[in-house]
Amino acid sequence: MITRNRTEDLDWPDARRLGTVASSGLRAVATSWARFVVQFATMVTIARLIDPGAYGAATTLLVAVTGAEVIRCGGVTWLIAHETRLTPGAASALHRLSQLAGAAVAAVWCLVAALPVADSLPGGRWGPVAMAVVFLAAGSGAVPTAVLGRNLRTGAIGIAELVAAVLSAAAAIALAAAGGGGTSLLLQAVVYAVVLRAGIAVVSPWRPGRRVAVRDLREELAFVGNACLTQLLEWASRSLDRVFVAVVFGHAAAGLYVQASQLVILPLEQVTGPLRRSAVPVLGRLREDPESFRHTLRGVLTVACAVLWPAFAVLGVLGPAVISLVFGPDWLGTVPVFRAMLPAAFALVVVTVTVVLAHASGAAAHQTRWELRVSRPLTVLAFLGAAPLGFRTMVLAVSLVTVVSAVPGFVVVARRTPARAGDLVRAVWAPALLAVACGSAATLTRHAVAHPGTAFVVATGASLVVWGTGLLAVPTTRRLAARALRRGVAR
Repeated sequence: MITRNRTEDLDWPDARRLGTVASSGLRAVATSWARFVVQFATMVTIARLIDPGAYGAATTLLVAVTGAEVIRCGGVTWLIAHETRLTPGAASALHRLSQLAGAAVAAVWCLVAALPVADSLPGGRWGPVAMAVVFLAAGSGAVPTAVLGRNLRTGAIGIAELVAAVLSAAAAIALAAAGGGGTSLLLQAVVYAVVLRAGIAVVSPWRPGRRVAVRDLREELAFVGNACLTQLLEWASRSLDRVFVAVVFGHAAAGLYVQASQLVILPLEQVTGPLRRSAVPVLGRLREDPESFRHTLRGVLTVACAVLWPAFAVLGVLGPAVISLVFGPDWLGTVPVFRAMLPAAFALVVVTVTVVLAHASGAAAHQTRWELRVSRPLTVLAFLGAAPLGFRTMVLAVSLVTVVSAVPGFVVVARRTPARAGDLVRAVWAPALLAVACGSAATLTRHAVAHPGTAFVVATGASLVVWGTGLLAVPTTRRLAARALRRGVAR
């Protein structure tokens, strides 16, 4: 969709039509998974072209790329998504603030590029310049993307992201094949940010108008600050950890750690990303209807867990075969690291939906306090306390802390929303059984077949059969499948 009619309005006439919601949501899921395939294939290809040490060194600088997402998809995004009373003037003011935030961080990166220390960074002085471009694009694209999400144009966002992923992947692979090493990952980040910003400019009809004074946005900025702080803490836990690993255990260990993390984060983002974009505006409009709010939240939890938990269970069983086949034998050291992360992988699904609940309900402040006072301090203690015991022990300790804090975090946030603690139990028991069934099917079939290659194929097939059957047995996912089938027949 290329939009030619420009508007300053935040709510478009067809944004609440069921057909718009359904079709946009389906396109978002389809493009998200297509983007996942592209990103995963790129990750595999580059991992085979460069060694773990070079890969780990580059990713220590690339933590800034995920930091840019705090601006592009942070507090401003969730405020615009859930706040039905927001005015066009307020959105224009938030747009200017986002631009200034991106420009300020970009200026810092340009300063770093001018310092002698820049020569020692991956990509040399071009590394900080690349990060500056990423932050400029993130700041200028935050509000246009958020307005698209507010009007449930998640399909349009997904298409822009897919195009950006394809072009950035092609550029990165070409540079890696030419001997660019870890610099290819920096090029991928820059091309993705620039192309995505251009794509959003094409598909979004929103344009800023006259701004209200910043002093009139105290309540809105308080929410934005809390939401951004929560996301900053999440970014720190998912990104600065690789810097810590590189410093304490070396670049090769950091490369293994990053690959294991991506096996968790990439599937998580492909499922929870589209759900989050759709769920926040929908739940925000249901706050005055507690029963509908709780029903919708349970559906979001069930779908996320029913898709991701079985996948993580099967990956835990078939990890050595998957990693050897996909990345090559040089990356087999990723297997024990990934298995140590598996408990956190299951818990992160609940944590992500908890953040959605907080943002949709305006409870970002409570989420922030929980992160600052409990969740993140425990994570830091796990890193520092377990590091002397070894790399794998440290990863397992951090993973277990994530598990321990996930349910209490949901309960703390739910108290300030229409949701209840029991909604979590009602939503996850069926996906938990499905994950056990899929993991058991993979284990039994893998040991029943002697030849390793055949065992891998048979185990994967058996798990998929069990997973598909289980999805049809779970009422929520069965209803969604029936609706999708009816829409397909109607077309």
